[in-house]
Amino acid sequence: MTAHVLSTELTNLIQESKRKNPDLRSAADSSLSDLKALPNTSDAQLGAGLSEESLKDVLEAFRECVSLVLDVQLKVLQALPLLLQNYAAALRGRLLISSIQVCFLLQGSKTVVVSNTAAASLQQFLAFAFERLAAPTESASPDGSLQSIPTRDGSVSVSGAAADAYQILYDICLLAEGKEPHVLHGARLNPAFGLELIESSLSSHIDTIAKREELIHVCRTRLMPLIIRILSSNTTFALTVRAMRLLRLFTSKLLSAMIAELEVAFNQLNSVLDPLASPKWKRALVLEYYCVIHEDPALVREIYAQYDQEQENKNIISDHLDLLVRLASENPAIIGLGQQLSQQPRTETYQDLPVESIALDSNGIAGAITSPTDETSQNRTGLSSQWSRMRTRCIDQTDKTEPPDLPATYIYALVLTCINSFSEGLVSFLLPFTAPAALRSKRKRRTASKKRSQGSKSDDDEEGHGGEASVQPPDESSESDGQLFVNPLGLKNHDAYDRILTSAAMVDRCWPALLAASSTFLNASLDSEYLHALIRSFQKFTQIAGLLDLPTPRDAFLTTLAKHAVPNPLANTFKSPTTIIPNDSESDTNDDDHDSEREPIPAPPASLEKQSKGSHKLPPVNVRNLLCLRALLNLGIALGQMLGESWKIVLETLHQVDVALITAEVQNTKGRRHLSRDSTDQKITFADPDEGEIDTEKKSVDTAISRLFQSTNDLPDPPFLHILGCLSSLIYGASRLPKHDDQDQKVDRSKLPSPAVVTPNHHRFVSMSGVQMNTVLAAKEVMLLLDRLAQIALCNSSRLSQKASSDSGWSVMTTIFTDHLSSPKATPEVRNRATSRLHDVIIHVASATNKASPEQRDSIIRRCTEALAMAVSSLWHSNPTKVAEQSTLEVHSMALETLTSLLEQYGDTIRSGWDSVFLIINSIFEKNEQPLAEGKKLLIGVSASTIRSPKLIRPSFTSLELLCSDFLTSVPKTCFLTLLNTQYHFASQSQDLNVSLTSVNLFRNTSDFLQRGQTNQMDFVVDVSVTECETDRELVDLLVRKDADIPKSAVWVCVLLRLGQLINDSRAEVRHSGLHTLFAIVDASSSGLSAEAWTMCFRHVFFKLLPAAEPVSEPQSEGSTSQDSSRDDTACLLVQRLSKCFLQAQETLSGHGDLAVIWNQLIGGYTELLRRRRLAVSQAVFSGLAEVLSATENPSSTYGIPLDSAWAMWRDNNPSTYELQGGTSNHNAVVAYLQYLHRIYPLLSGRVNAVQAEAVMANLRLCIKESTAVAYGSDMDEMTLVQKLVLEVMALIPTSSAEILVEMAREIAHLVTLAIPGKDDRVQRGKSFVALSRAAMDVLRRLVKQHCANEDAPVARLLSIALGALNTRMHVKYHRNHEGKGPPLWKLATLTAVSLLDTDLLRSCKGSPTDQQSMWTAIVDASDGVAGADTEASESSANMTADERFDIENFSQLADIIIPALGSPSIPDQIRRKHVESIFHHSIVHEPHPDDLARPDQELLDGLRSQHVGRVQDLAPKSRSKMSYVLLDHLFDLVAVHDGELERVKLAQAAAPYLVLRAGLVLKAYICDQPLRGRMPQPLSQKQEMHYVLKRLVELDSEPAAFPQTAGVRSKRKKHLFLLYGLVMKALKASWRDREMSAALQEVLDAVGEDFGDF
Repeated sequence: MTAHVLSTELTNLIQESKRKNPDLRSAADSSLSDLKALPNTSDAQLGAGLSEESLKDVLEAFRECVSLVLDVQLKVLQALPLLLQNYAAALRGRLLISSIQVCFLLQGSKTVVVSNTAAASLQQFLAFAFERLAAPTESASPDGSLQSIPTRDGSVSVSGAAADAYQILYDICLLAEGKEPHVLHGARLNPAFGLELIESSLSSHIDTIAKREELIHVCRTRLMPLIIRILSSNTTFALTVRAMRLLRLFTSKLLSAMIAELEVAFNQLNSVLDPLASPKWKRALVLEYYCVIHEDPALVREIYAQYDQEQENKNIISDHLDLLVRLASENPAIIGLGQQLSQQPRTETYQDLPVESIALDSNGIAGAITSPTDETSQNRTGLSSQWSRMRTRCIDQTDKTEPPDLPATYIYALVLTCINSFSEGLVSFLLPFTAPAALRSKRKRRTASKKRSQGSKSDDDEEGHGGEASVQPPDESSESDGQLFVNPLGLKNHDAYDRILTSAAMVDRCWPALLAASSTFLNASLDSEYLHALIRSFQKFTQIAGLLDLPTPRDAFLTTLAKHAVPNPLANTFKSPTTIIPNDSESDTNDDDHDSEREPIPAPPASLEKQSKGSHKLPPVNVRNLLCLRALLNLGIALGQMLGESWKIVLETLHQVDVALITAEVQNTKGRRHLSRDSTDQKITFADPDEGEIDTEKKSVDTAISRLFQSTNDLPDPPFLHILGCLSSLIYGASRLPKHDDQDQKVDRSKLPSPAVVTPNHHRFVSMSGVQMNTVLAAKEVMLLLDRLAQIALCNSSRLSQKASSDSGWSVMTTIFTDHLSSPKATPEVRNRATSRLHDVIIHVASATNKASPEQRDSIIRRCTEALAMAVSSLWHSNPTKVAEQSTLEVHSMALETLTSLLEQYGDTIRSGWDSVFLIINSIFEKNEQPLAEGKKLLIGVSASTIRSPKLIRPSFTSLELLCSDFLTSVPKTCFLTLLNTQYHFASQSQDLNVSLTSVNLFRNTSDFLQRGQTNQMDFVVDVSVTECETDRELVDLLVRKDADIPKSAVWVCVLLRLGQLINDSRAEVRHSGLHTLFAIVDASSSGLSAEAWTMCFRHVFFKLLPAAEPVSEPQSEGSTSQDSSRDDTACLLVQRLSKCFLQAQETLSGHGDLAVIWNQLIGGYTELLRRRRLAVSQAVFSGLAEVLSATENPSSTYGIPLDSAWAMWRDNNPSTYELQGGTSNHNAVVAYLQYLHRIYPLLSGRVNAVQAEAVMANLRLCIKESTAVAYGSDMDEMTLVQKLVLEVMALIPTSSAEILVEMAREIAHLVTLAIPGKDDRVQRGKSFVALSRAAMDVLRRLVKQHCANEDAPVARLLSIALGALNTRMHVKYHRNHEGKGPPLWKLATLTAVSLLDTDLLRSCKGSPTDQQSMWTAIVDASDGVAGADTEASESSANMTADERFDIENFSQLADIIIPALGSPSIPDQIRRKHVESIFHHSIVHEPHPDDLARPDQELLDGLRSQHVGRVQDLAPKSRSKMSYVLLDHLFDLVAVHDGELERVKLAQAAAPYLVLRAGLVLKAYICDQPLRGRMPQPLSQKQEMHYVLKRLVELDSEPAAFPQTAGVRSKRKKHLFLLYGLVMKALKASWRDREMSAALQEVLDAVGEDFGDF
C-alpha cells in the first residue's frame, strides 16, 4: 500500500468517524500526523510498520469493527487480504484463527456484498492454511510445541501449520453440523455454505489432505456422518448438492482410506434411488454421482476390487448395476419402451408456439443457470438429447437453493449414461491388451512419446482414458500385420495382470445386469446420439467378452443384437446357441445359466407366423436395426476365429436384414408413422428415419459387411468352412433347390463341418399378403445370399487359389453357383446373379496368378476354366420352357463373357486348361464333339453345327478371336485340330455374317503362326505315301498319325481343307473370304512348296473346289437369281485365284510329269464351269488363262501337250451368245474371250485352216454384234475394247489362202456396214459402230491394196466386197446425224472407194466374169453413191455446200478412173445403163412432172409424148444443183463424140437416150407451164436451167453412133437436135412473150437448120 493511498484512507476515516466515534477520529488524526512526519514513505517502510505483536491488536480492532457501518466493514475486508500479503509469515496459530474469525463474523452479515466478500476472504485464508500445510518449512510451530490429535489408529502429534489446519477443518465441520466450534469462537455458518467451503478447500488440496491422517480422520468422523445424515433425511437441495459433491470427492480420492464409511454411503445412495423414498431431484443427484464414478474406469475397478471381490464387504458395483436394471424399466411408457424408434421425437407444431415459450425452451430464464426444458418436455417420451438432458447437472448447480425442473426422462438418460460408461471403461482398459505383442510394443512407444510431449499422467488416468480399440481386425496394412487378437487373461507376466483379472471378473459377473439394462434401452425410444452410444458400448462389451473367451455372455449379447437388428416381429426368431437370455426385467441371473446347453436357432414360432399372416406389412428396417446389424458385423470381424457355431447368429441375422430391406423396397414402405398424444395440445410425431439417414446407415452396413468378409481371409480353414456351410444352407433353403449327388461327390465332405454345424434351421420370411413370399422377394433373397457368398470368395482369393478345392471351399462355392445358374426352376434374375458372381469369383481368383509361380499359375487357371466349363456344361441338359430357355441363353452369354475376361487377363498363363476353354467356346453349337474324341471325323466332311442362339455367337467368338490373336503360342499341338474345327464352326454358322468373315481371317492367323520360324519350306516332305493318297480321308489319316507328334505341316494342310469346305456356304461373303484366305495362305507359302506339295494342293484342295463352285444354270426366282449371281462371283474368284496359283506353281512343276495332268484337269474344270453359260465365269476363265498364257513363253513345250483342248474351249464358249438377264453387260466377258484368243491364236498359227478361220471370224462377228455397249461410254470417236480386239485378232489371221482372204474381206466389209442406221437394229444394243466403221474402212483398204499386186489374189472379188460395203455407207450419207468428232463415215467411204480404184487396176484386174461383173456393179454403185444424196434426211444444211463440193471433186476423180473403162465390151450394157441412169436422175435440177417420165411398161422417151396440164407454182431447185449441173455436163460428155473407140461408143449409146430425155423434160415443162403463167416471168432457176440446156444442146457434137440412123437426117453430130425439134418448136411458140428465151430457142432451130438443111 503506498503512502498516498494510506493517507487518503486515513483522511476518509477521519471524516466518517468525527461524529460517531471521536476516539477513532483522534487515533486517525494521530496516525496521519505520524505518516506525514516520516521522511521516506516507501512500501517497504510502510509494510514493516507493524510488528508481530501489533498484529494481535490490529485483528482485535478488526473484530470490534465488524459491527460498524458498511463502509467500515468493507475497509476491514479490504485490509484482511493485505495481512496475507504482508504478514503471511506471522499469521499462524492464534493470529490465523483470529483472522478467520473476523471473516466468519463478516460473512454472517446480512449485507450481501459484505457476506460474499467475507466468504471470499474466508476461502483465501483457508487456502492459505492448507497451502502452508504442504510447505515443509511451515510444518512445525516456532516454539516447537506439539499437539496430540486422535485418529483411527490412536493419536498423532502435530504442531504448527498441521495443527492450524486440523483445528480450522474440525471447527468448520462443527459449524456445518450446527455445533459450537472449539477455536473459532463466535463464528456462525450456514450448513450449505459450510459444506461448500469444505468442498472447495478439500478439492483444491486433496493430495495434501490424503497424506495427513489427522485430516482424514476429521473427514471420516465428522464429514462422512454428516453426509450420510443429509442423504438419509429430507434436506434442502443446496445442502444435498454440497453433500454429494463432497461424497464424490471422497470416493474418487479417498476411497482406500474410507472403505467402511463409503460402503455405508453406497448403501444409502442405493436406498435414495427408490422412487418412493426420495424426490426425483435427489435420485438424479445420486445418478449423476454414479455417472461421474463410471467415467473413471480405474475408480470403478478399484471399487469392485475393494468391495465386490472382498468377501467381507458388500457388492457395490454388482448391486448398483442390478439397481440400474430396475430403474431402466420402472416406467416403460416414459422411455417409449417397445416403440423402437431410431430417431428422436420431434414437435410437429413447434413453429406455432409463442415466442416466449420458444425463448424459455431454448435459453431458460434470463440471468439464471437453468435447464432448457419446460412443461412440455415433461410430456415427451423417449430419450433425446433435446429434452432428456440438462445443460448443467444438478450436482454442479451450487448456486441454487431450490431443485430445478428435471426432464421426465432425465433419470433414464442418466441410467443409460452409467451403463455406457461402465462398458466403455471396461473396454478402454482391456482392449489394448488384446492386441498382438508387436502392436502393443508399438503402442507403448507411441504412448511414451506422447507422455514426453504432453507430460506424464497417472496410471489410473491412462487406464481410464486409454482410447477405444476398433472392433475391426487389422488388415494387411495395419500394425498387427494380420495377427489375431489374444486373450488378455493369458498375459500372466504383465504388470497389469491383477487389474486384468479384476476387469475380467467384472465382465463375467456383471454381464447379466448389463445385458438386461441395455436390452431395455434397445427397446426404448432413443434419439440418434443415445442410440449410437448404447450400441457402441454394447458392441464393445460383447467384443471384450469374446476376447476373454467367455462364450456365455458373448453369445447372449450377440443374440440380443441379432434380435434388434431385424424388424420387431422377426426378433423373437433368434435364440442364443449357448444360453437362454434372461428376461429384460430380471436383475438377478442364475449362475447355472452359464452352463446351459447350446441350442440351434429355432424356427419362427407359430404366433409370429399367425401374426404375419394377419398383418398386411412387416415393419420396415430402421436405423436401430441397421446400427445393431453393424455392431453385430463388427463383432464378427473381431471375434471371427472364436465364434464357432455362433457364426450362425451373425450370418442369419445379416440374411434376415437383407430380406427385410428388399421386402421394404418391394412394398415401398418408406412412409412415416404418426402417433399423437391427447394429453397435450401438441401432436408429438415419432417419425421413421429420413431416407437420407437410412441410406447413410445402409452404406455403413455395406462397409461393415465388406470388412467382415475381408476378415475371413485371416481365418483358418475350419472356421471358414463353418461360414460356407452356413451360407450354403441359407442359399439352398431360400432357393429350394436340391443338392445333386454327383456334385456332392466332387467335394471332400470330410473337410466340411458336421451337418449340425453347417446347416442351421433357415427361416423364411412370411409374406405381407400371404404365407409365402412372392417370387420377386424370393428371388431377391437368393440373389443377396449369392452376393454374400461371392463377397466371401473375393476376400479369400488367395485361399481358394492356393489350397486344395475341398480344403479351401472352392468346390462348395462353385457347386452352389453352378446349381443356381443352371436350374430352370430358378428365376432369370437368380440365374443371372449366380452367373455374374461366378464370373467375379473366377476372375478374382485368377488374379492370384500375378504373384504365383508358373506351376501355380497353371493350376489356378485350370481350376477356373474347369469351374466355368462345368457351369456351361450344365446349362442345356433338358428341354426348358421358353422363359427358362431365354434365361439360359443370358446365363450362357454371361459365362462366355467370363471366359473372354479370363483370356484377356490371364490367357498367356494357360497351359493345361485348353480343353476346358474349347469346350466352353464350342458350347454354343447344338452338336458339339469332344475336342479329340473323333479327330478324323472332325477333319473330314465337317458340316456347320446348329447354333443354339444368335445371341451366343458374339460372346463365344470374342474368346476365340482373342485366343487366335494373342495366345496361339500357348495352345498345345494336340488342341490345334480342335482349334481349326472351332474356327470352321464359326465360319460356317449362318447367323452372324461378320463373325463368319472374321473367323475366316483367323485361319490366316493360324497359318502364319504355323509358318513362323520357317525359313524355306514347311517342315514336312511329301513322300510316296502322300502321293499315293487317293482320297482326303487317306491324306488325313496320314497327317494325324497317333504314333508321333503332329507336325505343323499336317495342321497347315488341315487349314487349307477347312477353308476349302467354306465354298459350300450359302453366303457369298463367306465363300469369297474363305477363298481369299486360302489362296493368300498358299501365296505366302508358295516359295517354299515343293512340286509334290503343289501337286497335293491341286489334287486334294484346288480341283475339289471347282465342282462346288458351279452355279445353277436356270434361276427360278428373284432370290435364286441373286444366289446364282453370288455363285458366279464365287466361281470367278476361284478361277482367278486358281489361275494365279497355277502361275506360281508352274515354275516349280516345270519339267515335272504332273504338270500336263494338272493343266488338263484345269482346262477340264474350267470347261465344266463354262457350260453353265455365265458371263462372269466366262470372263474369269478366259482372263485367267490369258494371263497364264501371256506369262509363258512356249506353253506347248512347257506343258508338253497340244493346245487343242484350250482352243476347243474358246471355240465352243462364246460369251456373246449367252442370254442376258436384267440389263447385264457382256462386254467384259467378251473382252476376256478375245484376249484369250489373242494369246492362244499365235500359238496355233501354224495349224489354222479355213474352217478354223471361219469359226474364228464367226465368233468375232458375234462378239461385235452381240456385245453390249460400255456403260457411260461411246464408240463414235473411239472403238470399244471389244472392237479393237476384234480388229487386232483379225490382223493375226494369216491371209495366205484365197478363201481365208475373201472371208476376212467379207468380215471386215461387214464391220464397215454396222454403223448404217436401220441396217440391223437388233445388234445395235446401244452401240453406234462409228469408230469401228472408220477403222474397218482403213483395214479394208489396206487389205485390198496389199493384195492388189498379188496375181493369185481374187482382186475383183475383193474390190466388189469392199466397194459393196463402202457403197452401202455412201448411199446413206445423211441418215446419221451424229457420227463423232471425225469426218462423216460417208466421206471416209467415198475417199476409201476412190483410193481403191485406179485406171491401171481396172484394166489389169483379173477374175471370173462373175467377179468382174460384181466389181463393175459395185463401181457403178459407188458412182451413184457419190453423185446422190438424200438431203431430206439431213437435220442441218450447214455443211451441205461443202459436202456438195466434196462429192463433185470425188465424182470427177471417179469418173476419170472408170471412163472409158466402163465402156468395155466385157461389161454388160445394163451396168453402163445403170450408170447413165444414175447420172440422169441426179442431174435433174427441178422435179419433172410425173407424166413426163416413162412408166415401167413404156419406152424411155414415151413420157415426152404425154399430155398433161402445166404447173404454175414455182419449183425449187434441188439442194445439190451444182452436182446436178456437173452430172448434166457428164451426161453431155458421155454422148459427145471422142476418139471413136468402142468403149466411148458404148458409153455414148448408153447415155444418148437419157440425154434426149433430160433435155426434153426441160422443154416440155416450159411448153406446159409457160402459157399458164401469162405475163408472169419464168422462175429464175428454171429459166437458167433451160438456157443452160439449150446452150449445151447447141454446143454438143454427139457421137454419131449414139443415135440410130434416121431417114432424111444427114447430120452426124447433131442428131440429138433432130430428136428434140418438135419440142423446140412448141417451146418457141410458147415463148412469144419472152424474147430472151425465144432467141435461145431460135438458136437451137438455127443449129438444126444448119446441120439438117441443104443450105
